[in-house]
Amino acid sequence: MTAELYYVFYQVAEYESISKAAKALFVSQPAISKSIRNLEADLGVLLFVRHAKGVTLTTEGQLLYDHVATAFRQIHEGEKLLHQLRDRSFGAIRIGISNTLCKYYFMPFLNRFHQVYPKLKIEIVNRTSLETMKLLEEGFLDCAIISDLKADQPFEFIELMKIQDIFVSRQRPPKAVIPLKELEHYPMLLLERNNATRDHLERFLEQHHVALNVDIEISSMEFLVEFAKIGLGVASVIGNFVTEEISDKKIYEWPVVPMIPQRSIGLLFDKKRGISIACNTFIEFMKTDNGI
Repeated sequence: MTAELYYVFYQVAEYESISKAAKALFVSQPAISKSIRNLEADLGVLLFVRHAKGVTLTTEGQLLYDHVATAFRQIHEGEKLLHQLRDRSFGAIRIGISNTLCKYYFMPFLNRFHQVYPKLKIEIVNRTSLETMKLLEEGFLDCAIISDLKADQPFEFIELMKIQDIFVSRQRPPKAVIPLKELEHYPMLLLERNNATRDHLERFLEQHHVALNVDIEISSMEFLVEFAKIGLGVASVIGNFVTEEISDKKIYEWPVVPMIPQRSIGLLFDKKRGISIACNTFIEFMKTDNGI
């Protein structure tokens, strides 16, 4: 027994006519009649009562039709959803990103993506980059935007931009260039531990045997900038995201030697798990919008 026989049965039941079903399926009436006889023989029951105006379902035929109709309607709905996915008029993407990157980097891209693909649903999961990596590993996310990458990570990584960590303060720098070691004498404002930005800074400081005097730790870079503005200390921030504040002289950069190494913001996804059409659309959009 094949699905084709059931589809012929479904069409005959829908049209209540062998001739109309034959016309709809672009086959001959004898071919339709033969298919119905074969199905009836396989099932061992009579499915239709033939009469001058067409056919009607028997009790057994009605029972089968109820199930077959549900199945074909579900198939039709599934095909419709797939067409919508293909046309980007349906679908969802779950993206992991930190609060800092979401506010300072991702918002303009999100706005443009939504304008181009207004029917694609986006769920933003705000976690630190380290927590985001874990969620991606567990399959909870479709993709992630992170600011630090472990060398041994198993995912595909597309670099979107380089970022530079710097030190800023409300006060002008005491020198044109400050030896890194001298920052030990100032109150420091840092992001809390177990954060990709903080971890990057800590690795750098450890390499140069520098132990900073940390006065305030907080989870938000936005507040670090605000704390620096009111003179609470010297803050470690991502320079790319405070250019306006520096230009307006609300804060001043404190150039240090050696400089903190640059790092990357990138798009991370698990190619081995398979990428949905919606997620692939987002990935290609981000690549194009970043000139990749």
